[in-house]
Amino acid sequence: MERSILIHFDKLTGEVRVEAEGFEGLSCLEATQPFEEVLGVVEGDRTFKPEAQQQRMTANHQTRLRQ
Repeated sequence: MERSILIHFDKLTGEVRVEAEGFEGLSCLEATQPFEEVLGVVEGDRTFKPEAQQQRMTANHQTRLRQ
């Protein structure tokens, strides 16, 4: 699958949303970070797609086991 970074602008609200497609797991974070920084997208507003959410949960579980 081809990887893409999509940038959505809402003309009414001024909201900017950065979306990654075709990335595996959390590799989308590295790809979108430069765009988020330049556009001023706040990290706390990040929404994860199901494929990234699954890897986040696995990574959190592994981190807890190591502590």
